[in-house]
Amino acid sequence: MIYMYIMTSMGSKTRTYTTLPVRTETLRRLRGYKVGGVSYDQLLNDLLDAHPPEEFFLEHMRRLNREPRRAWAEIRKELDL
Repeated sequence: MIYMYIMTSMGSKTRTYTTLPVRTETLRRLRGYKVGGVSYDQLLNDLLDAHPPEEFFLEHMRRLNREPRRAWAEIRKELDL
């Protein structure tokens, strides 16, 4: 597990940083999207803007309504957990 340091703007001039734990593979994938002087904060916001929460939740609800509910034990067995 590695940590990404993300800069966020809180107000007009105050900038704060936070850590975001991500796997090494996840950081490698993110680097593939990062071009030029784009910060990870800008990159993540661009990716999030491409998939707004409303669309995500509508699709999630659509899938929930179309797929039958299954017991957790059945899902665990299927995934070998």
